[in-house]
Amino acid sequence: MMFGDVVRRSAYGTTGYLAGQRDLDVLKSTIMRNLPLLRIFRQVIVATNYVESNSTALMVGNADLWRRYLPDCIILDSPVNRGHSIGTSDLDNMLFDYCKASGINWLCKGSNDVLLDSRLLEIPVDDAEFYYLNAVSYRMLHSLDFDLSRFGSGHFFPQTTFYAVDVSATDHLVDKEFLDRSWRIVNRIPDYNGRIWEHIPGWSCEQLLRQCVLRNGLKRESLMSQEQFMRVLQIVLDNQLEDCSLKGLSINGICHAQGYLEPDAVLTVVK
Repeated sequence: MMFGDVVRRSAYGTTGYLAGQRDLDVLKSTIMRNLPLLRIFRQVIVATNYVESNSTALMVGNADLWRRYLPDCIILDSPVNRGHSIGTSDLDNMLFDYCKASGINWLCKGSNDVLLDSRLLEIPVDDAEFYYLNAVSYRMLHSLDFDLSRFGSGHFFPQTTFYAVDVSATDHLVDKEFLDRSWRIVNRIPDYNGRIWEHIPGWSCEQLLRQCVLRNGLKRESLMSQEQFMRVLQIVLDNQLEDCSLKGLSINGICHAQGYLEPDAVLTVVK
């Protein structure tokens, strides 16, 4: 089958952080570029947190913007913003919990800085309960002595910026008590820099998503071929890319485009 079959039975959930009018302007551009794909999903769900100093006005602006293009979308606003990583997981949980409570079995999870195009619909896939793109960084390659052959079909470290999951086949996404404990820890750190992995070893959103998939024994399927993944590894190696979310790489119609959202930005297409 094609991934478009999964798209058509899924809700699309997107997460984002808004700090000011500039963020709303960028979000508008992203919505307009993604709109042909967004209209194919059975539902669009938006989970957002905000800068505290201007949250009320931004909440109104965010809801007005989304409903201008997708009148029936669901708006979920986080009452608190617990920052990068923990706050991101809070938003992901909001999407997941909404689907659970609403009887929506399939969630296709994206982010406000992810660009989608029609190639997404044409990815050949087998039947599975979790579809994903692997995350990888230069540091990960270094840890394995740059031996690309060690990143075979068994490598599994899913990106959190885009994936599809059968929510009905899972217990939960991220343990909320774990997130609360993490929040208490970082709040005791003087001048906390927001890089939680420097203070709690092994902490990453990708690892938490991986744990959900493994804990629930989900059958998984990559959204890129092994040949494409080898090309991605070479790009990461050649450019010493440290961000494992592969910003600026367009893979089968999916691109985490943070920093590449201007209309004339050059994206690297992985064929």
